[in-house]
Amino acid sequence: MPTGLVDVLHDASVLYRFVEFIGEYCRQQKRSQTYVGSAAVFFQYVEQLAAGIQDELRREVERAAKGSPRLATLRRNMRTFRGYLRLLHTLIKPAADAHSLTIPGPLVDLACQQLQEVDGMADSRVLILLTPEFMYFQRPHTDIKGQARDIEAFIPSASFPPKLGFIEIPYSQGPSFFTNLAIYHEIGHFVYEELSNRKPSHGGFRTLASVKDRCLNKAFNLRSSTVTAGARNAVRVERNRQALALAEKILENWTQEIFCDLFALRLIGPAFSFAFIEMIGMLGVSPTQRVTFTPDHPAPACRFAEQVKLLREDSWWKEIEDLQAEQRQFLQESASIPPRRYTFLLDENHRGPRKLLDAFVTDLVPAIKDLVCQLTRRAVPSVERFRRVQDGIQQSFRAGVMPLTDTPDKCDPVCIINAAFCFYLTAVREIVESFNGPGHDNDVALHSEWKNRIEMWTMKAVEDSQFMRRYKKVQRYGPF
Repeated sequence: MPTGLVDVLHDASVLYRFVEFIGEYCRQQKRSQTYVGSAAVFFQYVEQLAAGIQDELRREVERAAKGSPRLATLRRNMRTFRGYLRLLHTLIKPAADAHSLTIPGPLVDLACQQLQEVDGMADSRVLILLTPEFMYFQRPHTDIKGQARDIEAFIPSASFPPKLGFIEIPYSQGPSFFTNLAIYHEIGHFVYEELSNRKPSHGGFRTLASVKDRCLNKAFNLRSSTVTAGARNAVRVERNRQALALAEKILENWTQEIFCDLFALRLIGPAFSFAFIEMIGMLGVSPTQRVTFTPDHPAPACRFAEQVKLLREDSWWKEIEDLQAEQRQFLQESASIPPRRYTFLLDENHRGPRKLLDAFVTDLVPAIKDLVCQLTRRAVPSVERFRRVQDGIQQSFRAGVMPLTDTPDKCDPVCIINAAFCFYLTAVREIVESFNGPGHDNDVALHSEWKNRIEMWTMKAVEDSQFMRRYKKVQRYGPF
């Protein structure tokens, strides 16, 4: 027996058992639960990968046992497999937990369909992961796909699903329909990562990069000071370089957050703003935090101001400006705060450069909005349909029935979601009194029960609208 084979055989058998387990785990999940399509695709990939790694391990150990000098290669390959499998391990269980009983499947299906209509994102899809963290998060996928390509050199039969993004949602919010509209913001991060990293990069993102450079030049007076500073003091140059790198990262963080807010708003309308405000309410935001920029996020007041601007431009605002709801009032009040009141804190004790904040607000934010509008469809048609069907949808809720999707206008899921959310925010007290009688209008348990029922009706109406759209498309082109 070749020297060292016993040790390698032990390590290979441990790895073999591990991949055997995750492959079987994915098969069991598919048999026992129902998943949105992207989860099934992901599990199929893991199964193929596990089978491919098992075959590779068997072949390589057999070659080594015959005296082939491949022990070092086998050890190196196993390190590569283990590194990638550790990464997949963090995805498999959260994906398995996100089945049809724990997430709003029709909303995820709708979001994926809308994602595929974005310029440059055809055939894209997202995989939902449940997380114990109380936050929504888009897990960057560029590194995952890079490692997957390395593995394909060994296991060509297992190809990572192309254009697959990963969205984490809090497990406690999984069944909620309205709160989970926050996934549209995270899908914006996926779009941003895909299109900005594409080779060649998307033209709109090249333009945005140029505007970011101009903002940095303005904030740091680079054209006038860099050369003289370098001539005077090398230490000062290095400090300037570090400050510039930090400012560039901060500017990129702010850019992505505004991009994702406006992207979500463009796809789903003011319902996104309402969902965002409800999440902020759960987390708690003080008046000081409302106007404070941090290295990771723009001030909420700035974010809401840009949302209101876009809602006005897309004609949504006049449809909700009289809505008697705290969320609309909070949105309007936040948007009315003048930019001069914004502050920028690097940490608890240090302020950031005001010039960077001002350059972002005045120069970069308009460019971000232009890019979002370039990538997405005009919202005006949905607003016009909303205007025609809002009352009918809400009257259905008042009667205690699910809205019908029997006309093209009523079949628009964006109309359904926004009409339902407006009703959800304003009319639950009315419907409690109507169905449960006087004296129950302050019963918090009944309010919670009816809010849950409205979300269920909304989700079913959205699911039906998607079904009807597919049906009409088939009828238009013929069944075969």
